[in-house]
Amino acid sequence: MSIITLLELLVNGLIEAEEKFLENPKDFYSLEKAVKSTTEEFSAKYLGEILSSVDKQICECSWRKGKYNIQRKDKRTIITSVGDVTFDCTYFKKTTEKGKYKYLLEEMIGLDKHERFSEEAEVMMLTEALKTSYTEATQVLPSKQQITKTTVMNKVHKLAEEMPYEEKEEKKKVDYLYIEADEDHVAEQHGKKAEMNTNFISKLIYVYEGKEESKKRKELINKYYFSGVYQGKKGNERLWSKVQEYIDKTYEIEKIKRVYLSGDGASWIKSGVDYIDKALFCTDKYHLMKYINQAVAQFNDKKEEKKEEIWKILYSSKRKAKEEFKEYIKELTKKAEKEEQIEKLERFVLENWTAIRRSLKDKKVKGCSAESHISHVLSDRLSSRPMGWSKRGADRMSKLRCYERNYGREGIIKLVKYSREQKRKGNADKEEINEKKVTLREIRKEHYSQARSYIERIQVEIPGMKAKKAIKIRNQIRML
Repeated sequence: MSIITLLELLVNGLIEAEEKFLENPKDFYSLEKAVKSTTEEFSAKYLGEILSSVDKQICECSWRKGKYNIQRKDKRTIITSVGDVTFDCTYFKKTTEKGKYKYLLEEMIGLDKHERFSEEAEVMMLTEALKTSYTEATQVLPSKQQITKTTVMNKVHKLAEEMPYEEKEEKKKVDYLYIEADEDHVAEQHGKKAEMNTNFISKLIYVYEGKEESKKRKELINKYYFSGVYQGKKGNERLWSKVQEYIDKTYEIEKIKRVYLSGDGASWIKSGVDYIDKALFCTDKYHLMKYINQAVAQFNDKKEEKKEEIWKILYSSKRKAKEEFKEYIKELTKKAEKEEQIEKLERFVLENWTAIRRSLKDKKVKGCSAESHISHVLSDRLSSRPMGWSKRGADRMSKLRCYERNYGREGIIKLVKYSREQKRKGNADKEEINEKKVTLREIRKEHYSQARSYIERIQVEIPGMKAKKAIKIRNQIRML
């Protein structure tokens, strides 16, 4: 189909939509829908025309004739952001090697043999899957082909395990860095084997440079997220090593005086000080307050008094403050009906004594908001609704949600490209097409000449079109 034919279809479709609207101006919805459908159809066919033209140029290229023989002409359809794009795709056989067959157009544009989606279409699905569900993500593309939730799931699963960094041209200089960490408990799904279902955790870490305080809230400055299902000691080491790598590539390490690491005291969080240079662990005040509130809640009218006494000991500058806390807990336990709540508080405080005191007394420690970040970054998609996840799916979704927050929606296209490149890396013998050998100037020239010619013809017809519009509008005005 030529560019002139495509332009005729586009213009005729738009004119038809406009004429229907002028007959019933209150139905703007139908006009908008018709224009969108017409332009998407034109865009899909135009993309197909361009790809078919490139395929034709490859066939006619003298460079190709010495290396590849034409085997057959095929039609290929891919799903794009504007709909299904169908184009010619010629199958070639390499002259110098036995059994080497390939579609040169696919290789030239970086399209895998069995890939059904364009990069932008995949980005659209992933962007929707970030917010809602795999089922909802199947509805975002204007395709007539079947897209299942399993298709979306596979796209998530096939994302690269380790997301690439975007390195800074110039490293930043800061005196202090802050790291906060927490975890989300995710329900595991084994399909029909319900007895095998259990829980696992997805870890979240974020680095920032401090807090910018406004009247309404505190904003974290230049925050950067890390997440995933990093299991066991090796997984934990890999996660913290990624955090240190990010710090090394982003900041001048020698200028950093201290890195404050805050969390709830979980062993995997506390171990961060073993991997992060100049790091000190500080206990999350939120969890400390939670344990204190749970312990004193049973004392009814005296709970505020007990709470104040505990805080007083924890803030105390006395050398024997730790011993004083132990004695107070012992007396508190004697009067308690729920001793287990007192024991939880005692265990948490004594296991994190130094970190708690540092959190309370060091003015540079501004508190920890990891709990709310878990809610917005992970739980909102992974655990707040009744759903089950495979470990791979939860890992990739955790990473994807962080990647979107680090780089924005436009960054996801880089992730998709990177993931596809990683997938192709295994094909070591695959010969890449040198795009410079295939001259596309003739294609561009042909399309431009056809388009220019048709545009001139359209412009000649505009006066008559304006007259028709004026009559229709005048008739509608009379009906008001």
